[in-house]
Amino acid sequence: MRTRIKNRSGLEEKSKDFLAFARSYLADAFPNPDRHGCPPDEALQSLTVNPRATEEGITEHIASCSPCFKRYSELLIEVKSQKAADEALSWKGVSGWFRAHPLLVGAALACALFIAIGVGLWIRFSVPNPPQLETHQPHNPTSPVNPVVAYSPFSLDLTNISPIRGSKPPTTGSQSRVRLPGSPLDLTLSLPLGSEEQTYSVSLKAAGRTFWSKSATAHLNKGQTLIRVQADLSQVPAGNYNLEVKSAAGIRLIQPVSIQVTLPNGTGQNP
Repeated sequence: MRTRIKNRSGLEEKSKDFLAFARSYLADAFPNPDRHGCPPDEALQSLTVNPRATEEGITEHIASCSPCFKRYSELLIEVKSQKAADEALSWKGVSGWFRAHPLLVGAALACALFIAIGVGLWIRFSVPNPPQLETHQPHNPTSPVNPVVAYSPFSLDLTNISPIRGSKPPTTGSQSRVRLPGSPLDLTLSLPLGSEEQTYSVSLKAAGRTFWSKSATAHLNKGQTLIRVQADLSQVPAGNYNLEVKSAAGIRLIQPVSIQVTLPNGTGQNP
């Protein structure tokens, strides 16, 4: 009998340690500063009163959202404090909630297993001061690093361009050619008044050939329909092109442009 009581006591201590670990993990492992997809506070309050009658989606969200888990823990302590002051900071209610929602326990178990595997691999493969292998290859003091592409803002006004329907050839003789730097650009295109908010195809064409294209969605901003698209024109040869904006209905806007050679100092040179 004493052995059985001792085993039960040891099991309870291990359970308390595990639940404390799970609470610490869920409180910090899933930051959500913008509170995307978080349920209202009323739903968390309902969960503290009757967890079995709460929608499963709320418990799943708490399992992956540290702010909601912290808020739920605060509400649970408030509910318990109303029932008995002695149990205000007790972890019994939280452990009972873990038993009612095994999904969170499973998440904590998975994390514990992942940490254990990571520590084991670190111990297995980390050897202090490993001997250096002698090779006859030349030493490369620097490792290649992929540079971060910087997109420069560039606005293009297309509000005065007459739309072309169907396969009619463009009439751009009276339009001024706009110079574009041959570099990565964060393009903002202003569409004519009344243009719809939809997906457009934006491309650079010359002599029947497409040199660059990308799809982007237009949005209404302060009464003006705008398309914002990143265009890396550094690989486009310098020369004259037509910038074409085409809707799903086949309506096209065509603006003559000239791609300039970008010098190392960031300035442009006419082709």
